[in-house]
Amino acid sequence: MTDPRPVFDREVFERQVGGDRELALEILRMFLEDCPGRMAAIKAAVAQGDANALCTAAHTLKGSAGYLAAAHVVDAAALLERLGREGRLADAPAAAEQLEDAVARLVPEIQRVSLAS
Repeated sequence: MTDPRPVFDREVFERQVGGDRELALEILRMFLEDCPGRMAAIKAAVAQGDANALCTAAHTLKGSAGYLAAAHVVDAAALLERLGREGRLADAPAAAEQLEDAVARLVPEIQRVSLAS
């Protein structure tokens, strides 16, 4: 079954920023700049078997994606955070792939919003 939630819920995001277009664009820009570093930290934590680093990096990305109303990224990051917290690193590579897929769908969506301004 396909998840019916949008990759990026622009309506929810715009409500969260109170309709402030400048603030919205700044938050989107910051996410686009920060996301590659967060993803690299997650990949490194998975590769090194570092549960604490995985938990921290996934938690940070989850928070940013939550503010953007990006449910798929939030869910995937939350799973990685939980795996790190529980020390269940055997499941982390597959979960990291799910996060990468979710981010790969999100980034073009928010780039379109940023470029349309």
